Amino acid sequence: MLDGTDRSVGTRALLAAARCAEPFYGLGVRLRNNLYDRGIKAAHDLGKPVISVGNITAGGTGKTPTVRWLAEQLLEAGHRPAVLMRGYKSAGGISDEREILAKELPGVPIVANPDRVAGAAQALQADPQTTLFILDDGMQHRRVKRDVNLVLILAAEPFGFGHLLPRGLLREPLAGLSRADAFLLTHSGEVDASRIEEITQTIRSHNSDAPIFRSDHLIPSLRAVDGSTTDLESVRGKRIYAFCGIGSPASFFANLKKAGIDAAQSRAFPDHYAYSGQEWQDIQDAARAANADILITTEKDWVKIAPFISANPGELRIFRAELSLQFQEDHGKQLLNLIQTKIGPPALH
Repeated sequence: MLDGTDRSVGTRALLAAARCAEPFYGLGVRLRNNLYDRGIKAAHDLGKPVISVGNITAGGTGKTPTVRWLAEQLLEAGHRPAVLMRGYKSAGGISDEREILAKELPGVPIVANPDRVAGAAQALQADPQTTLFILDDGMQHRRVKRDVNLVLILAAEPFGFGHLLPRGLLREPLAGLSRADAFLLTHSGEVDASRIEEITQTIRSHNSDAPIFRSDHLIPSLRAVDGSTTDLESVRGKRIYAFCGIGSPASFFANLKKAGIDAAQSRAFPDHYAYSGQEWQDIQDAARAANADILITTEKDWVKIAPFISANPGELRIFRAELSLQFQEDHGKQLLNLIQTKIGPPALH
C-alpha cells in the first residue's frame, strides 16, 4: 500500500490521511533531534563501550541476527557483552527477539527495558563483569551515548518509500544518516549491482565517510518441533505452506526460494503479530487446502505460536527456518575490526 501501487479509493483515502499526519510526525522528530544535537537534552554515559545496532526505517532489516553475530564475535574476542533491548510488544517482560537471543546467547544478559539506562543497571547486576553493551534498535534512542552507531539498511526497500511515518516507513529524515559510524546493507543479494550503487549514492549524500558493508541473510537449515535440526534437502520437492509476521515478509519468502524451497502458498501477517489458537487452526486448514506437506515459519513467529502448536500439533509437520548472517567478501572482518578499534580491548576483570 505504501508504495502507491494500490490505487483503490480506500487506499488513496488512507494515504491522504497519512500524508496529512506526516509533517507533524516529522516536526516532532526534527525538534527532538535538534535538542540532542545542541546538547539541550543530554545523552547518558553507561560507563562502558556501547555499540548501537539500529535502522532508519520501521520494519525488519535484520537487527536480531546482526546483534547475535556481534555478540558471538565479541565473546570470542574476550569481551563480556550484554544486550539492551526496548522489549517491543513484550508480554511479561519477554519479547520474541529477547527469547531468540536468550536461547542463542546463553550466559549473555539480554535485558528488555524501554529505559535503556535502567536496563544497563539490570545487566550489570546480572553480570558485574560485563565489558560492553549492545544497544538493539538504538538508532533513535539518543538518550544513551554510543561509541559505534551501526545503521542497517534493507537493500530491497532501503528508505521507507521516501516518506516519514505514517505515510512511509522512515523513522526520521534521511539527514539522520549523518550520525552513523558504519552502514550494513542487509539482504544485499536480493538486488542487483545498479541498485546497490543507487543506495550507496543516497547514503553518501548524507554521510560521506562511514564505511558501507554488505551482507545476506541465508537459511542454512530448519529446526523441528523437538528442537532437532533438519537439512534443507529433506524438504525440497515437498509442497510447502510458508507464513510469517515480520517486518519484511518478502525477504523471508525470497530466502526460502534461494534455499531451494519453493512455497506452494504463503501468507504474511503484520509485523510482531500476536497469533491466537484459532489462527493457528486457520493456518493448518489453509495449508491442507493447498495440499501442503509441510509448514515453515520464522524463528520470531515460532516463539509466538509454539504454545498453540503444543496444544494442537496438527497433522502437518512444521519447521522454523534458522537464519544465518553471511557477509559479502571480507566485510564481516572489516566491520569487526572497525568496532574493536573504536571500543578498545576488553577491560581487565
